Amino acid sequence: SPAIIAVMDRTEITAYLRQLPDLIEEALHGLSDDELRRRPSPDEWSALEVCCHLRDSAQEEGVRVRRLVEEDGPTLEPYDQEARAIERNYQGEDIRRLRTALRAFWGGLAYQLEGLADQQWERGGTHPEIGPVTVRSRAEDEVEHARTHLEQLRAIRGQM
Repeated sequence: SPAIIAVMDRTEITAYLRQLPDLIEEALHGLSDDELRRRPSPDEWSALEVCCHLRDSAQEEGVRVRRLVEEDGPTLEPYDQEARAIERNYQGEDIRRLRTALRAFWGGLAYQLEGLADQQWERGGTHPEIGPVTVRSRAEDEVEHARTHLEQLRAIRGQM
């Protein structure tokens, strides 16, 4: 029988986004400040840097969702995640501030999405690197993106 591709509904998407800070906390539980800042290899991000990237991703996605809902067919702005990591000094971030920000931005994104009407979930625009997108497709992509980085954090932890 053909594989059934699980499509998440709105409630599942927002529940996952809201739960993400707890999942990150579990993945990082017991790691020291030094361990959080240790890069698995010179060209890989530390757990701290991954978390900063996730914070910025949720913040950025909130802006994109607002534009998709409020503007007609906006073109979304891509950004260079490697450059941002350096500009914002991810490796120097304070872990307590970061934990607060993760809760604020991921909780905020979930809250923002929960407040939209069904037709607003289908509002569209263009991402220069992806093509046509909707609020729904962006939300689904954020779940996948978050899951990928959560696995990365668990892998980093497993190497300690």
